[in-house]
Amino acid sequence: MKVLLVGATGNLGLRLVAALLTHGHSVIAFVRSSNKLESLLPASVYSQITVIQGDAKDPASIKRAILDANCDAVVNTAGLAALPPWGKSDLPAIFRAVLDGVRQAGVDRKKPLRTWFLAGLGVLHYPGSESMLSNHIPIYLEHRQNLRLLRSLPPDTVDWSMLCPGTMTPESSDINVPAKSQHGKLLGNATTPPSWHDSWMKYIPLIGKSLVCAINASRYTTTLEQNADFIASDLETYESRWSGTTVGIIDGSK
Repeated sequence: MKVLLVGATGNLGLRLVAALLTHGHSVIAFVRSSNKLESLLPASVYSQITVIQGDAKDPASIKRAILDANCDAVVNTAGLAALPPWGKSDLPAIFRAVLDGVRQAGVDRKKPLRTWFLAGLGVLHYPGSESMLSNHIPIYLEHRQNLRLLRSLPPDTVDWSMLCPGTMTPESSDINVPAKSQHGKLLGNATTPPSWHDSWMKYIPLIGKSLVCAINASRYTTTLEQNADFIASDLETYESRWSGTTVGIIDGSK
């Protein structure tokens, strides 16, 4: 596929450049500064991609990049959510702009684009309930409003998935193609975290489920390289089992 990667200079974005190339995709990196991206990638990798400079908060620029490069898919990793529940960041503005650009491009092409967005563990549901994990540990709440935007879309306008990892750590600072991970493949699950360890503690009034969420949190630590490979692997086909859903992931070797 031809993939427009928004946020290619970020920690996950850089690994996605390598993972997408490794899986045979063509990478069109949408960045504010081509010089910054060039400084972060080896020349052997940078020479394999197309770079478009633009503003990720401008839907028209996103749409134009998709149409001009004839992209089949979009991956958006730009922007970081604020940690505290009262915090504000530029993530919602970036998310809305990218989503609008993707939707408009799909209208012009008369076919919704396959698109991956990034969120966090908190928008997944506590297993066996309709309650989000962030109801019990209220952090990174901006992801919730982004998910509401996706769910408010008219049918067949964007073929979206939302990856919801816990903490992501780098395996290496080196970006190479082919990309290699020292860890196993990730296991995914729609809507709820896979392999959740439930506990009697959830019945403790007021704080029970918060305690269980906190106990589970470290189990969902994965690497940036694993997450990049998960998305790049999914984009090898136009038909995805993750279409229209949030996706929880865990290291299958844990």
